[in-house]
Amino acid sequence: RAPMATPFVPPTYAWEVPPTPRPVPVVEPGPDRAAAERLAERDVWRVFPSAKPAGGPHEPLSADWFKHLENKRYRRHGRWVPKLLEFNRHARESLLAVGDGLGIDWVRYAEGGAEMTIVDPSADRLRLYKAHFAARGVSGQFVQAPFDHLPLPDERVDVACAVFNEPPVVPWAAALAEAFRVLRPGGKVIMALPAKYDAIWWQDHCLPWRRWTRKAPKRKGRFTGRELREAFAGYQEIRVYKRHLRRSELPYLWRWMFLPLMERVMGRFLVIKAFKPLIATGTVRAAA
Repeated sequence: RAPMATPFVPPTYAWEVPPTPRPVPVVEPGPDRAAAERLAERDVWRVFPSAKPAGGPHEPLSADWFKHLENKRYRRHGRWVPKLLEFNRHARESLLAVGDGLGIDWVRYAEGGAEMTIVDPSADRLRLYKAHFAARGVSGQFVQAPFDHLPLPDERVDVACAVFNEPPVVPWAAALAEAFRVLRPGGKVIMALPAKYDAIWWQDHCLPWRRWTRKAPKRKGRFTGRELREAFAGYQEIRVYKRHLRRSELPYLWRWMFLPLMERVMGRFLVIKAFKPLIATGTVRAAA
């Protein structure tokens, strides 16, 4: 048999080749300004609605706006925050941060020299954190992941810090176990969490008629000192503090009382500090 002839293929000239389309850059959406302003109201400890913007006259998400919020957060009622959260005591240490605010505290840690890793399940919240860090000229690593499944190796961080203005909506036992796992032996945990027995609880129980005149949602997910001590029983050197009270949160008949003393009775937040043992013998237990 004669070999089959190769079919003729006409030549392709350069002008006949369609140009390769240029890649279109993917534009990441910017931070949500409305969400940022709502978080700002909470981060500066506002209790009652106000017509004045929390960030004052400054452009939202600008460096001046964030700095204004920081100044308001740490003055008067919030003077306890820098000391108890130890902003300037963790230079050159790896610090894992989770929370539900604008990251004002995380920026202060970064300014103090900590190597920040911020984890949040929300891409929108991470964009706010990135904008905040960029505006303030500090750096950090931002990871999108649930709080109870941290994408970090065992014994990776020196300090684990959590600051929640509202009760965290997370599987609490699993989240605590993850924090214990990623902490190095001898590492420190610092958490600020909503207290159950705050000014609102005391007013509702000492002045029960207040509950008759208003419709208030059930206040779930808040913590007591005993619950936190039990939850962190696998740690050492556990310390629990109660802080944050504005005089305006007290009934008129109570406002003459010594505020620092009342703060320790009906403060809004519980702050727990503890160390992971050098030799871990068990896992952290869930709060009751």
